[in-house]
Amino acid sequence: GTAHVIRVQVRGAPSRQLARGVGKAVVNSPLCKTAVAGNDPNVGRLVAAVGSYLGREAPQQVKLDSVSMRLGGKDILRGGAFLLDSSAEEQLSAHLKQACITDEGHSLPFPPHERYVEVEIDLGSGSESATILGSDLTSEYVAINADYRS
Repeated sequence: GTAHVIRVQVRGAPSRQLARGVGKAVVNSPLCKTAVAGNDPNVGRLVAAVGSYLGREAPQQVKLDSVSMRLGGKDILRGGAFLLDSSAEEQLSAHLKQACITDEGHSLPFPPHERYVEVEIDLGSGSESATILGSDLTSEYVAINADYRS
């Protein structure tokens, strides 16, 4: 039921706890997880997950215009502005497709595949960091977990 492993690297946080929380906000977001499953580089969902978490947990600790984000090594947000155009979106989509851990419906061995959707977030507000792993949310996963009774 999983097609992508998501690796979120958060740095520049005022505390390790906040860095972990930001990473977990991304990997636990159903909207982020489903976008990744569909190879859809919907960076608005990523920014929304981070912004929502920071607004709740650290509204005074992090200035949003100091936050920068990268997806697949490509800058997507800096200084409060998106850095996107059609070429960038094609590159992001290609990264998501390349990170897929299934091949014609069969899973590749883990961890030898070393394929990740790479998300980098710099909060620009400290020296703490964290790396969080998660997975996408596929329609197959939903079907598997909806079709049985416990």
